[in-house]
Amino acid sequence: MALLHALPATLLLSLLGAPSSATPSGWKPAAAPPPSAWARAGARPWAVCEELGRQAIALGNGGAPRGETGLDDNSVWLERVRRCPTVPGLLVLAARLELVSAGDVGFVHEPGTSVDAVVADHRERVERAAQWAEAALQESARRREPPPRETRFVHAYALLALGRTAQARAALDRAIAAAEIERWRSDRMGAVIALLDGDLDGAMALAQRATIDAPMDDRTITRYIRAMVLDRAGASAAARGELLDLRNEAGSIIARRATESLLPVHERLYLRALDHQVAEDGGTALRLWDAYLSRSEPAEPERVLARRHRAELVRKPAPVR
Repeated sequence: MALLHALPATLLLSLLGAPSSATPSGWKPAAAPPPSAWARAGARPWAVCEELGRQAIALGNGGAPRGETGLDDNSVWLERVRRCPTVPGLLVLAARLELVSAGDVGFVHEPGTSVDAVVADHRERVERAAQWAEAALQESARRREPPPRETRFVHAYALLALGRTAQARAALDRAIAAAEIERWRSDRMGAVIALLDGDLDGAMALAQRATIDAPMDDRTITRYIRAMVLDRAGASAAARGELLDLRNEAGSIIARRATESLLPVHERLYLRALDHQVAEDGGTALRLWDAYLSRSEPAEPERVLARRHRAELVRKPAPVR
């Protein structure tokens, strides 16, 4: 106690936690230090996030950790990437899931419906996928680690689905240089890029090579792409024959939807319209052609082809005798 009595009043108050009347009026508590590099990188939940990243990579490679959520529940993984936004494995898996679940065009089968909402939803989802794939590349480079498997290819996929063909081509070239994917898969994507750019010769060469090189159970998607190239090149009969053959094959609807996932929405409409026309579903095909022609994206040569296909469905009235 004698020691306490010997201390100055202000120091004694400070030690005992009591407020001091001698505190300057302009005094403010020190600000918290800025977040460290580790905090900015998401270090606080580091162990949990890194484990989720490992699980995401395992799922992306075709495996499923025991007892863990698979790919059937997309919302779980999308929520996880929002909680751990700097884990490359999570970012790439989330980008893949967004590309798969991006807007559908099926509802335009109903008369009077609009495709605007589908286009907006599709663009939002695919842009988010492109941003996640790009973030995975940047974070991997910051960590001085190779990015997760096929990250560059997923980035190219998203850019292509947005119709940004020049950026998609550059991203695909990076994926090829990194040996991320098989040759037939890069050829297939290259064929779509060439098709959207109007390079029909290049598109046909790539689609043909991809069809030959792809495994038997993976050729259907490439054949849909080849049918689109044939149609754009003016070989309508050959394109219809290919689409008719595809309709008679098992899993053709799944393959068509996989093909559509590579395409901007207006090109999805074109492919579906042509497919329904081949199947002699004239009513649905007419609505799809009208939806396609209502869009601002198609160039005039594609509009001419679409009008020709649509005209084939409109029967002229019989002459009055």
